[in-house]
Amino acid sequence: MSFASGMLQSAGCLFRRIFFLDLRMLACFRMGLGTITLIDLYQRVTSFEAHYGLHGCLPPAEAPWFANFISLLPIHCWAVSDSAQILIFVIHALAAVALILGFQTRWTVVICWLLLNSLHLRNPILLYGADRELAVLFLWAMLLPLGARWSVDNQQKCQWLGKDRVEGWACAGLILQVGLIYFTSVFSKSGETWRDGTAVELAFHLDIYTRDLGRALLEYPTLMKVLTYSTLAIEWIAPLLLLGGRHKKLRLLGCGLLIGMQCGFLACFHLGLFPWVSMLALIALIPATKAESPSNRREALQSPMPWNNTLSALLVTMMLSWHATLIAMPFSQNTLLSKIPPSLSWSFKVTRLAQSWSMFSPDPPETDGWFILAYDAEGPMPPVDLWRRSAPVAWSKPKQMKNMFPSERWKEWILKIHTRGLRWDHTIDYLIRNHEEKHENTSHKTGSQVELWYLEETLKRPGAGAEKHLLFQKKYP
Repeated sequence: MSFASGMLQSAGCLFRRIFFLDLRMLACFRMGLGTITLIDLYQRVTSFEAHYGLHGCLPPAEAPWFANFISLLPIHCWAVSDSAQILIFVIHALAAVALILGFQTRWTVVICWLLLNSLHLRNPILLYGADRELAVLFLWAMLLPLGARWSVDNQQKCQWLGKDRVEGWACAGLILQVGLIYFTSVFSKSGETWRDGTAVELAFHLDIYTRDLGRALLEYPTLMKVLTYSTLAIEWIAPLLLLGGRHKKLRLLGCGLLIGMQCGFLACFHLGLFPWVSMLALIALIPATKAESPSNRREALQSPMPWNNTLSALLVTMMLSWHATLIAMPFSQNTLLSKIPPSLSWSFKVTRLAQSWSMFSPDPPETDGWFILAYDAEGPMPPVDLWRRSAPVAWSKPKQMKNMFPSERWKEWILKIHTRGLRWDHTIDYLIRNHEEKHENTSHKTGSQVELWYLEETLKRPGAGAEKHLLFQKKYP
């Protein structure tokens, strides 16, 4: 018994040396979560009518059909008017402000998590990597003392008075979650372009994502290979460095490498909030540089609530088992969900732990292109392109592809509709209504018609002309 007890005690000490978080960094994490939530809400409001209104592109009753997750409180789908929807947005924004201030932190984080999942369920087609990562970050945030520093939450500040860090299963959950995002992503990069070093070059040819700096770097082929292999190396090594334990410089190096990679993404690609959310998660993991006070015994650094560690341990087990199985099943998330029992599937969906991380995997796409939505109102005015703010139809490639979409959310919407083969009816009907409201002299007349074209370029043959594909056509009687 004494030997077994000693082994358990040693294992517990090792666990606590590896999985700990600095309370000051958690305070920065809290304020960052609130700030990103406000920015996200503002960006969504700019296309509120189209993406969240009752008469927009996706009716509330149809929204859950496109989701592979569940919201415990889907109030955005219950809203019976646009005014009610706006009120929910306002409550969400107020909760984000309270989170930044650290007011009633534990309840505020729960409210933000519930409203975030409800918001995502209202229009799942808009979601991309930043949304999935933000959802799981809020899940782990509910189990951590985010209000222990730099907050107006007197209860948590008193509970953690004199302490400088927290240890336990909730810390393990956040650290492993961040590491698995990169570790599983590198597993999915199994294509030929990642092996021969041309993946980054191919990605930089995607005008729909690439910034000017990325296009300028295409002039250096050797650098493209270096960046490709560097990306793979960082995604392999940095997650392991996050488990550096008492060697804090190892974790600091891992965070630095990954933050540097995200800065590179931010400088070279238009990826919305994804680099910012990823860097925020890494900031939470930065260890304290000063030595721990002798009075802060390790036993006193865990959460004062026993249920917290039990729930955190359960969630960590779920997360690890999901990723291990997903890697073994070539990242087929929906297939995996269909093979597990309904009750277990429900748990993965409601916690958003049913996740898959694969950017430019197994290879970056070899085709790129742009859309033309030609609307001819059968009048004195020539046909206009509704994608280009009702400018006259021009078949030439836009000089700035990012200007083809009103916002990042619109870009996600259009690309998802196209790549998943979904129906265009609601989207095109909304855009025509919006065009007619702004141009009162146009209306559906006999012979009016609309055509949606996709002009596809093959990136490996840059000299070849764009191939035209008719995606949708409708003529009004």
